[in-house]
Amino acid sequence: MPTPSPAAPPATSVWSDREAAFYAEHLAASDYLSTVGTALRQTLGHCGDLLDIGAGSGLLGQALLQDSGRWTALEPNAYMRTCISALAARTPGIELRLHDSLWQDIPRLSLAPAEVVLCANIPVADGQARHLLEHVRPLARRALAWNVPAQEGPRTYCLSGFLPASLHGSDTTPGHLLVLDDLGERLRPDAIHFTHWRFSTVFPHYDDALAHFQEKLGPLDKQRLRHLHAHLREHLQEVPGGWLASAPKCAATLIWHA
Repeated sequence: MPTPSPAAPPATSVWSDREAAFYAEHLAASDYLSTVGTALRQTLGHCGDLLDIGAGSGLLGQALLQDSGRWTALEPNAYMRTCISALAARTPGIELRLHDSLWQDIPRLSLAPAEVVLCANIPVADGQARHLLEHVRPLARRALAWNVPAQEGPRTYCLSGFLPASLHGSDTTPGHLLVLDDLGERLRPDAIHFTHWRFSTVFPHYDDALAHFQEKLGPLDKQRLRHLHAHLREHLQEVPGGWLASAPKCAATLIWHA
């Protein structure tokens, strides 16, 4: 097993509580848990001891954990940590150990190995994939599962894939290909499982949807603003409660067996 490198690249930025709240609320209302969570549980089964790196709102980790399991979670965003605590409180048998930490903090945390280690949607680039794997793989007694985006589309904000490339302007290379390229042949996973899902948001009013995308895109000239209006009018779906925007996603679950 490779020895963790002495230093990892600088830590990535952490979401604001406002962004985290938007993500957590609408992720819970999407089909993420019923698709990705179910597929992950079918692949790995339940575990009694989970180390959850970049735990987010805790939905995916809870899907793997037994009702009387031990849940060690690393999550740097304060709002997300409140979500994890609330999920754990609903199942009194769960023993939660919650760290306000990034994955780059692992060397100083002296974490005990766990039956399963889960990493989800952790942005990595420029060699960070190797650093992350070197830090977390020795901590998995049975399996390491790393979920990364695999859609051929943008990997930025949650609903970026709702927009055409002419508006979002982002790289659309599937994220798992970037991770695999960074890891190289020697560190490739033992298996990869793909699960399709959708991130969906219902905006109460059209103007709420417009404001959301304007904020994400930044200042728009008149031509791009007209383009955005035209796209929203064509693709937003009127549903009970407002206007639905939905972005296609795909999760690649990279599995390493201990």
